[in-house]
Amino acid sequence: MAKSVQSAAKTVAARPARNSLREKAVRQRRNQNLMIIGGIALFVALIGLVVYVNIRGQQPVAGEASFTTQGNNHIEFGSPSPLAYNSVPPTSGPHYGNLVAWNVYQKENPQRYEHLIHNLEDGGVVLYYQCEEACPDLVQQLTDIADPYLKAGKHVVVAPNDPAWTENNSQPFHQDMGARIAIAAWTKLLKMDEVDEAAIRSFIDRYQGIDHHVPGVG
Repeated sequence: MAKSVQSAAKTVAARPARNSLREKAVRQRRNQNLMIIGGIALFVALIGLVVYVNIRGQQPVAGEASFTTQGNNHIEFGSPSPLAYNSVPPTSGPHYGNLVAWNVYQKENPQRYEHLIHNLEDGGVVLYYQCEEACPDLVQQLTDIADPYLKAGKHVVVAPNDPAWTENNSQPFHQDMGARIAIAAWTKLLKMDEVDEAAIRSFIDRYQGIDHHVPGVG
């Protein structure tokens, strides 16, 4: 009888221990399940973020215009384009065989369209500004935007657009842009009258560095 009582007592004492182990196992499984669910949720969120960033990166910058390419042909240095460009400033077409240095150019140092188009072909972005008189504040604003890219070795140019620029009674080398600012990439153009830094940076980030050479042409 005493042995039966002792055995019963041991059984009763063991039950809390088994229950404790069972509850611990249940908690562990629950925690593991929560970790798995959390991991899956994080993975799905990361995938969604990547998809969102890629889709957003493929969207045009608000206000930008697209133009049909006019080709990659080279022409003799110093000669005018044999065809009329389909935008002002142009975003593709006949151009010289060498580049303008990636730099900031002041109003007294304009560059030919035929020269700058090669920079666009090489994945560059040109920030044009047009002022009837000196506009140092505007030039400085564009310089401040371009400078980090230039210091990082990116392909960016800041250059004046001067519809009055001629040499030896020639036809003007530039045409009126119809805006104070034009941001040009290959077949892409964004115009504005006041500096929109966010839009300009978005445009540069989207199009800078994309090479547009055609094998065997230009």
